[in-house]
Amino acid sequence: MVLVNLAAMAAVVIFTPFMALWWLDSYTLHGQTIPVPDVCGMQLDEAVSVLRGQGLDFEIVDHKYMKGADENEVLEQRPVAGDRVKDGRKIELTMSSDNEPMQRVPDIIDNCSLREAEARLRAAGFKLAPHVEVPGEDDWVYSLLLGRDTLHNGAQIPVGSTVVLVIGNGEDEDTSSAEPIVDDSWFE
Repeated sequence: MVLVNLAAMAAVVIFTPFMALWWLDSYTLHGQTIPVPDVCGMQLDEAVSVLRGQGLDFEIVDHKYMKGADENEVLEQRPVAGDRVKDGRKIELTMSSDNEPMQRVPDIIDNCSLREAEARLRAAGFKLAPHVEVPGEDDWVYSLLLGRDTLHNGAQIPVGSTVVLVIGNGEDEDTSSAEPIVDDSWFE
């Protein structure tokens, strides 16, 4: 009887790992993969049709603004096209958005020097065109332009916009055409 029990235990010890490996192969579909199709540049409904046609699922994980892209266009996918995955795998999609990101103009107008204004505008994500000089205190920021529009502190403009600083050139305003102001109280 002892020998029968020992033989049964040996059979279980030897047989169990083989059964577990066979079950794992059938459960995980080991060696059975499909290539991920390229859906970048497609509209969402077209991408969904292609993915589901390959036996894949999808999930929208992010939206980004990209100039020139149509709304609901697939911008990125993970895993990338050509990777091999199991049937039913979720492909993560990043879609385009038509909402251009906006940023507030920092409090620089009539409040700081050229150097500080340039640093604050670059930190906020704006680009700088060559500045324009007007008569006034040297390197003092008098206004900010976006195209032909004069901006005010706190205005919302698209991130990455190119702005022009209007600064003083260190010269007093031209008063040659104005009547001189004479204080004749000292004549008395």
